[in-house]
Amino acid sequence: MADPKPGAVVHIELTSSDLPATRKFLEGVFGWKFKKEEMGGPADMEYWTFDAGSGPGGGLTKPMGGMPPDTLNYVLVESIDASVKKIVAHGGKIIMPKQEIPKIGWFAIYEIPGGVVQAIYQSAMKR
Repeated sequence: MADPKPGAVVHIELTSSDLPATRKFLEGVFGWKFKKEEMGGPADMEYWTFDAGSGPGGGLTKPMGGMPPDTLNYVLVESIDASVKKIVAHGGKIIMPKQEIPKIGWFAIYEIPGGVVQAIYQSAMKR
């Protein structure tokens, strides 16, 4: 994605209970390319980014805190703080408050009325 605008899905995160099997499947079926990232978090945190060829790339990791495997879309915003206020004002629920991704940006996870869970993302890079 050359120059994503706020509101665009810019990252897709897949969580899996079997990372090697998931990577092998997606590489074999779709030709996705994976790269292991050094996140500097907990010792058991394993994170792989992927390039799906076009559109947003994403990441692959284990589910957090007993959650089931899932897919989480990250939507680009200008400001996490302003977007959190809008989400709440429109009936959304903040599930995980603003968190820093060192040297990359910030994110927060929210639930939309109706149960859909997504994330918002603010880049640390100036636009």
